[in-house]
Amino acid sequence: MIFIIRYTINSFGVKEKMTTFEKTFDSAALDYEKSRPTYVKEIYEDILHYKPINSDSDVLEIGLGTGKASRPVLDTHCRFIGIEPGERLADLARKRYKDYKNFSILNQTLQDFVSPDQVFDLIYAATAFHWIPEEYGYNRVFELLKPGGAFARFAYHAGPDQGRRVLTDEIQELYRKYMHTESQPVEFGSADAQKLAEKAPAYGFVDIKYALYHMTKDFTADEYMALLRTYSDHMRMEASDRKKLFEGIHTAVNHHGGIITVYYTMDLELARKPY
Repeated sequence: MIFIIRYTINSFGVKEKMTTFEKTFDSAALDYEKSRPTYVKEIYEDILHYKPINSDSDVLEIGLGTGKASRPVLDTHCRFIGIEPGERLADLARKRYKDYKNFSILNQTLQDFVSPDQVFDLIYAATAFHWIPEEYGYNRVFELLKPGGAFARFAYHAGPDQGRRVLTDEIQELYRKYMHTESQPVEFGSADAQKLAEKAPAYGFVDIKYALYHMTKDFTADEYMALLRTYSDHMRMEASDRKKLFEGIHTAVNHHGGIITVYYTMDLELARKPY
């Protein structure tokens, strides 16, 4: 069975271009903490409806960053382990959840994580699972889950400012000029979520479901610069081109009223290990 849920919610969110797995965000940990979004509550409601969790449950979060996706799960009083390869990100997460007795974090990758098989009731990754090679990631998660355990992967995808079309066009022109990209922004949709969801059965998972959610966030020009500093593809640009791109976007945002609104789609894919 596959379902789609749609919500429109005013909240916070950001965009990231996917690359190979690495400790991408650690050097911009504070910008990441300030700029990256929390996730809409409906995501957690759907996960916990699909797989109820309580104080007797064991949960693993893969790539938890600074812990932006952790609190609703921690609040179930489960036994929680997070793994995060970035030292600065992990340190911020430790400080955030220092009062949670059920929280523990390991500063390592999933590939380095040592655990017996069939330990976890729920494993999830929030805008993190794309860093892991698909075959390895799904097989490793399947091994770690108890029979009947659930895997949830969710992420956010940014869309351009729909209310300021001139600003959007100006920014796109800056990307063509300095990042040398001709592609237009494409909204993440239900077909994309379904495609992701349909990966799981190849690795033994059943009871596949997916959902979509929508939200927006306003950024000032300075706040948007902090966000851009968390984008790995931007920070790998040649320094002079990156400087011109950032300055051009900053000027364009201020020229059009000082605010840019990012439109986000969040997707959730759920799968279960058979009993």
